[in-house]
Order: sequence, then C-alpha cells, then structure tokens
Amino acid sequence: MAEKVKKKPSFFTLKRWNSQKISNGEPSPPAITQSAPIYKSVNNQTAQTPSPSSEPKPRKLSAGGIQDLVQCPLCLEVLHNAKMLPCQHTFCLACLTVYIADLPVINCPICNAKIHVTGPNYVNNLPPNLYIDSLLHLVGINKGLSSNEKSGSPAAVTPPIQLPVTSESGVELFAGGTRCSHCKSMCDSHDVTSCQHCKMNFCRVCWSQHLDDMRTQIASILKQLDSAADRLEHKIEHFKDRCERIMEQINITTEEKINAILEKKEQITNQIADLQKSGDMSALALKSSLEEARHVAINKMTEDFSADDSEKVTTFINLHQNALHILSDVSKWDIEHFVFDKEGFRIEIDSATPLDAESEDPVPEGAKQNNPLESEESLTIYYRSRNFVPHHVWRKASRPGGIGISPWTGHLYVCGMDIHSVLVVERSQAKIISRLTHEDMLCPVQIAFMKSLGEIYITDKWKHCVHVFSMEGEYLRAIGQKGSRYGMFRSPEGIATDNAQHQIYVVDTGNDRVQILQPDGKFVDQLGVITKQQPTNTPTLWKNTEVSCTELNAPTDVAITGDKVIILDSGNKRVKIYNKQNKGKILEFGAMGQVKGQFRQPEVLTVDPLGFILVGDSGNCRVQVFKQNGQLVRVFGGLGTDPGKFGWISGIHVTKQLDIIISDTKNHCVSFF
Repeated sequence: MAEKVKKKPSFFTLKRWNSQKISNGEPSPPAITQSAPIYKSVNNQTAQTPSPSSEPKPRKLSAGGIQDLVQCPLCLEVLHNAKMLPCQHTFCLACLTVYIADLPVINCPICNAKIHVTGPNYVNNLPPNLYIDSLLHLVGINKGLSSNEKSGSPAAVTPPIQLPVTSESGVELFAGGTRCSHCKSMCDSHDVTSCQHCKMNFCRVCWSQHLDDMRTQIASILKQLDSAADRLEHKIEHFKDRCERIMEQINITTEEKINAILEKKEQITNQIADLQKSGDMSALALKSSLEEARHVAINKMTEDFSADDSEKVTTFINLHQNALHILSDVSKWDIEHFVFDKEGFRIEIDSATPLDAESEDPVPEGAKQNNPLESEESLTIYYRSRNFVPHHVWRKASRPGGIGISPWTGHLYVCGMDIHSVLVVERSQAKIISRLTHEDMLCPVQIAFMKSLGEIYITDKWKHCVHVFSMEGEYLRAIGQKGSRYGMFRSPEGIATDNAQHQIYVVDTGNDRVQILQPDGKFVDQLGVITKQQPTNTPTLWKNTEVSCTELNAPTDVAITGDKVIILDSGNKRVKIYNKQNKGKILEFGAMGQVKGQFRQPEVLTVDPLGFILVGDSGNCRVQVFKQNGQLVRVFGGLGTDPGKFGWISGIHVTKQLDIIISDTKNHCVSFF
C-alpha cells in the first residue's frame, strides 16, 4: 500500500500515437508527462523542448487559493460543469444559463466585457475550462462518480490524452478515427457517440460520465424552480398588499372630496381592480407553469432511465429550455411600479426601466483643500470637483441590496436579497469571510448597527420583520410581524439607529410611516402620521371628527444626523426632514422628473459626516448630493454598465473619510468611490 502511494503517477500522461514511426533507427522518445511541457510547432515552426535546468517549478497553491479558483463568482459554490466565456472567466453552466436568459448581449460579471450571444445554445457550446476541471479532480472534488470510478477499476480511468505527431518537416500526422471532445483521445468511429445537446463527441468512458452529468443538472434545475416558486409567492403577497393599501387610500381621499369626485373614484377603483386582476391572472399562469415544470422534473428524477440515449438528451433539452423561460418570466413579473398620487387623485404607473437622466462632470478644482470637512463650503468644493470613477468594482453578489460598515471591525456588510443572507466582506481584499443568515430570513433589504449594544439590525421585506444579530454573527431575535398596528410592519425596507437614545427607526413602507422602536421591539413613536379634522354627515347635523392620515407614500429609506431625521418619501418623489425631538417637519424638497434636483423612483439615501444628503435616484440611474437645506451640490452617474454608471442603485454608504460605496442590483456589483 505504501509503495502505491509513493509511486503515484502524474495527473496527466500524454503519449504519442501508436502509428508513429521512428526514422533512422533511433529509439522512441519517452512518454511526455505534464511535468515536461511541450511547445508544439505552429505554422511549420520548429518545436522546442526546454532543458531540465530551465524547467519551471510547479506552482504551489494554498488551500484558500485553490478554493477561490474553483468557486463560481455567481453562486459562490464549487464550480459544476465549468464553462469559459470568451474573456477567459469561468462559471457554472446553470449559473450562466440563468444569468444570460434571453439577452442578445451580456456583460461579463467579473471584467464587464461585452459578449454577443449568438444563439439559443450559446452557453452549452462554450468550451469547458480544462484547467479548472483538472484542478477539481486533483483536489478530489468530483461529484457524480460512477461505481467503477469510486472503486478505481480500470474502466474508470480516463483515457490518456494523445497528441498529434509532428514530423521533422513540420507536417502533423493524425491517426484515423474520431477525437473525444472531453479527454481528447482518438478512438474508432464506432466507439464515439455524438451528443445532440452539446454537439460534441465522446468516447465510451466520457459518454457515460456525460449522461450522469446531465442527470445531475436536472436536480439543479429543480432547485432553481423551487426557489423561483418561493420568490413568486412572496412577490404575489407583496403585490396584493400594495393593491389593498392603494384601495384604502382611494376610499379615504374619496370621503374627503365627498360627492364631487365620486365619478373619479369609480374610474380609479376600476383601474386598480383591472391591474390587480391582470396581475392575478399572470401570476396564476406562472404558478401553473412552475408547478407543471416541477412535476416533470420530479418525474424525470425518480423514473428509471430506460429510454435510449437520444430520448434522454431530448428530454433534458426540453426541460432545460422550459425552465429557462419560466425563470425569465418570474424575474420579469411585477416590473411595473404604480402608486396612488393623492394630490393628483390618480394612479401613477411608472415602469421599472431605468432612464439616463441629467448628470454633471467635475468642475476644475481651485485651491487645494487640506481637509474637505473643515466647513460646508470646503465640502461643497470637494464634491463638485471630485471625479467619481470607482477605484474598485466588486462583482461577487448576484443581487446586492443595502450595505453598511461595521463600527467594530470595519467590514462591509452586503444584503443578498436573493440568497437569503447578508455577506460579510473584508474590504482590503474584497473577500467574503462569513455570512449572517437564519432559516426565517427571506429577503434582507437594509442593515444598520447599534455600536453601544453590539447588535446588527436587518429588515426583511417578505418576512415583515427586523432580524437582530450579535456583533459575532449570532442570531438573537426577530422584531415585529405582518400588520398595521404599533410594532407591526408591512414590507419594511430602510432602517437606521440612534446610538445616543438606543432607538431604532424602521421605514414601514407598506404602512406609509416610519416607526421608532426600542431594541426589544417596544413601540416608542412614529413619523409621517398626523391627525386632522374631517367633517362627517350625521342624520341631524355636520360635525368634525379626528382621523389619522399619513403624509408619506411608500417611503423607502431613513437616515439620522444630529437632531434631524431624514426620510426618503419615494412615492411622492421627495426628501422630507423632521425634527427628532418634536417630530415636526422642517423641510421637504424634490419632485417627479429627470432634470437635476428631481427624482424617479428614488430607493436609498445616506448622510456624510457634515450632514450632506446623498440620494440614490434609482429610476434615473444617478446619485444626487444635497445640502441640509435642500440645495443641490452635485449629480453624478448615469445609465450603463461601465465603471461609474448604474443600472439600479439599491444601497449607498459614506464613510468618515468620504469614501462612497454603492450597490447596484441590476449590474450585480458593489462600486467603491
């Protein structure tokens, strides 16, 4: 046993063809191994073999280095069926299939290179990364081994890779037969099978493994279908909640207008009913398609594969294409954004398609400022003259949401809305070091920290609560549940903390308010809800009664600076500033539009050390910087995938050193400015 270990053969053995003839009676050269690289002749140039003294030493990889090499940048799992894009970056076949969907042109998730998709089978026709495959075998990561492979029988050994012989005159001599696309060995034609799915040839050993790989991918497809069904259920619930809330707003506003707007009320009610009916019908069709696809996938996983090879491949192709269409439809469902405009008394519909709105170039910098934070004037000059080009773009999050910097370690926390967890990233190396997750976490949106208590707070849009973790990453408790009473939430999004008062500010988006809570979840107060006198008609006389109403419309984010609370009123396209002590409104600014100072579906905001307000104007794909009085300072960004451009801003944070970090859910990246 020991001798076998000591005499372990090299990973690849490259042999010359059996048909090779050695001229002049010279003995045949030894077999070529991986440790003796060959530089083959190209275009009749002579081949060179390096001398032993110049032979490069094998590169030693650490365990962490190997783990990074075999990790898919999209799913963050070990690469399975690795496929290589033209830019040489490698991803899982299933991940690339979902990422590309039906787009004609894509951008590489890592280097952002533009790649043209040439056909429906483009992903399957991409070449495998033989180096990654070899590395996976080398480190023992080989899922789906047959019984022969596990036992180490001769039938499980991969045929040696054979190279064409180059004669002295530079003419390449090939043995007869067909080459296997996987192991590159030359076999007789009757021993080679051509796959209808990937259009590649396989020898007997590789063909068996290829069939096992296709069957394994059915489980991956089933997993994606289950995940899509779960996302669709939560989106339907959120969609219905929004429709119900709009119906409530319509009824309240109609009572204020009394008989003069009854006809208008009926028109709007019918419109929202039609929207809800249309959404319900499309959701029902999607649910039916999902269930049918899941049923077919389950049957194919459990049934005995007794059909011939061509039927197996055809079944896999049909299931793969059907699942791809369903996943694309689920991602596109509910893309229209509509809210009830109380001032205009109408339903405002705005698609989620981002626009390239106005932005500004940096102005020439005047006298050099030693410290931009010395005064409001010096900080204004700093923002206007700064060139907003990111010095680093991190692309290892599929759909990043809110972001934050830990006050204890300085690590970056990124909410993964689709992976049900929060990624903890070491900023200097941009490397994931841990995750915050829990079985009840469904869609983490925003994050905040309470330094004095050592606690982390994460809003969950689909679970309608706030998850609380310790600074060590231990799950502590959940605050709130679905409802409209004090301490309850409907699709909460933004969150901020007041370390001085030990209070949490939660943006209760579905209930159009901001709730102030203690760390244990006890209700303290709320912002945006006011009481006013409303006349009511009784059988004998008119009298005024107090009613509660909100001046916010689908707010999405909140920030605290000094004695002020800043709320992003997304539905009304405004930024509203309140006094933290008496809860009175101090100022509001903004409007619907694309010119500078206006917003279109603003999603997030933050404040810098001097209280300047940075708003992520997602619908206009830009960031706008304002003073505390609402005066516009600078606009930067624009629609695009290049560095400094945005697809949909989903998170923003400013450090004490004025470094700006922005997450982009449509470009699947986090940019560091």
